[in-house]
Amino acid sequence: MINSQADFEDATVFELYVLEKLHPAIEKHQGASLDLRGGSTIAGTRISISATASMSGAAESRLKDQVAPLLFGSAWKLLDLLLEFALNKAGLTPNRRDWTIAEKQQHALNGAGDCTLLGCVPAVWDAMCRVYGATVEHRHCLIHRTAAVDDVTGSLQGVDRNGQQLRALSRDEQVAFAKVASLAARGVIVGGIDQRSEDHLKYQLDQLVNHSGCATFGVGGSSAPVEIELELLEEDGSHYLDLTDVMTKARRTFPTVAHFDLVIDVPGESGRKLVANAENCPAGKTKIDLSSLPAWLEYR
Repeated sequence: MINSQADFEDATVFELYVLEKLHPAIEKHQGASLDLRGGSTIAGTRISISATASMSGAAESRLKDQVAPLLFGSAWKLLDLLLEFALNKAGLTPNRRDWTIAEKQQHALNGAGDCTLLGCVPAVWDAMCRVYGATVEHRHCLIHRTAAVDDVTGSLQGVDRNGQQLRALSRDEQVAFAKVASLAARGVIVGGIDQRSEDHLKYQLDQLVNHSGCATFGVGGSSAPVEIELELLEEDGSHYLDLTDVMTKARRTFPTVAHFDLVIDVPGESGRKLVANAENCPAGKTKIDLSSLPAWLEYR
């Protein structure tokens, strides 16, 4: 039984490690940046975009495609244990000593469980529960070796206990499911999902609406973040971070990018910079005490 955050982390450590290594839910910065230091205007903005290619990249992609059904199985276990934790935390009890999958499925389809352990909005919890409930038979097919994987498309196919054909899980949907599970599991382990991770969770859930039947969230794509280079201002012996019009310029320059990272020069500092997720920062001009940084800002 999963009754605590520590229980959940111990029970999922291997599966979460594999999912995060093979299919990171949030891509890392890939070289694109927007330099707004020195009071750059939109006309004088410096933009940097780099691209790299690897001969082993295609082989790595093929391997990931081949193991996608196995990753779906690992991801399903994460959601199963997360739901068990949420049901226990809500004070619900199984009919016998342990929860059966059928019991958890019924509760999931009713949106039950304490979603505060993840800290997401109720609509996200409901969509995630419905994805779980809709894929129980896919899990059974995979575990009991009755699943079929299309050699060309990679779709996961099978039949339910009544012999009825299941709605196939495409390879992209299997990957989306894996990212949903890893984002949710990591959110529980750290004590609550942050805004960027929840945005990505919504995006991945949107890829699974054919199975959840939920309305889409309509968030931006799962692109890697772009760095915005800034500098702290010095005025009357104090430091300020001025984000006036910064995000407007960034979104105008990179209209398809969902998230931005701030990389901030500090006057008099050599080598060290301040960093922050842009969505966590207050708009406008903010006084910064370098001896006591706000929670959304840190040195790198």
